[in-house]
Amino acid sequence: MNENDPAIARNYGKMLLAASAVAGLLYFIALARRSYLAVAVPMTVIMVVGLAAVGTLGRLLMTTPDEPQDF
Repeated sequence: MNENDPAIARNYGKMLLAASAVAGLLYFIALARRSYLAVAVPMTVIMVVGLAAVGTLGRLLMTTPDEPQDF
């Protein structure tokens, strides 16, 4: 397996997507418990945008197509 293998990008994509989902879940649990550190509206916007960006990057890497086979 070389460093340009799409499987590596897919694995990184899966890890990023899972990490953003867990972080988002933990953040929204903190919001539901009215944690002082997580109630600021600007922080909420930053977190949502950041998690969406990381999740999108993870999904993009996870669905990287295979390179066509050379004949």
